[in-house]
Amino acid sequence: MFFILCTLIFGAGYTCLLEFTTSLSPWFLFAWVPAGLILGLITTALLILCYLALIGQHTKNNHYFKHMILRSAVWLALTFYRVKIEAIGMENLPKNTFVIYANHKSNMDPLILYRALNIRPITAVGKKSLFNNFVMKLIGKTFKAVVLDRDNDREAAKTMVGAIKQVKEGLNTIIFPEGGIKSRDVEEMVALRAGAYKLAQKPGADIWPVSIVGSSFISKEKRTKKKVVKIVFHKPFTKEDYAGMNTTEIGHMVEEVINNGVKQYE
Repeated sequence: MFFILCTLIFGAGYTCLLEFTTSLSPWFLFAWVPAGLILGLITTALLILCYLALIGQHTKNNHYFKHMILRSAVWLALTFYRVKIEAIGMENLPKNTFVIYANHKSNMDPLILYRALNIRPITAVGKKSLFNNFVMKLIGKTFKAVVLDRDNDREAAKTMVGAIKQVKEGLNTIIFPEGGIKSRDVEEMVALRAGAYKLAQKPGADIWPVSIVGSSFISKEKRTKKKVVKIVFHKPFTKEDYAGMNTTEIGHMVEEVINNGVKQYE
């Protein structure tokens, strides 16, 4: 809504400016309105990018305005792809710092989770290729995203150390422990990377299993077709719940909860 409001305000200003600075008939207003809206959209986008580049990166993790911008952008993206979210189990929101572990079937999964949660501060772990362009790199830095290079084990290990430090400092994080999209043919988790569970185990954060049901259809269906994605937030595991377990055992425990949730709601 923030994007739309700003675009309409700037668009109205540009439309009036075009109308009053030209000698053409008022009947040409039908041409100035779309032109004003396009200019308004460009102005809004440029101002937001300037804010993220000059101010957003230097604000606190829980800064309201920058999260309002991201929520608005996520809302626009999901609306464009006609994705409706049904959140189930938000009453299970952990009281402590948490790491969300979820199945992964679409590149829009982080956006869907961010929209469903509607809380701040929170960030996510993403593969390096997602942050290659200027805009995504800027968003990643602003929201302290964890950029993981899976082709370089040494760099990946360093990155995870930094991510663990962020969680220890209280930054809630989303991670997809399969290590990418392994299959869109089934909704369940089909792979387990035990190292991903160190992100919660090392700092002693709560592990919050989440089942995403229906996101695999986003890439399969036409954009104009409505897609319903169910987000099932299960009860979290505290550090006492997984004490004495290794990461493989934790992974199997979380995987079972997530896959049972998928089977129940798909």
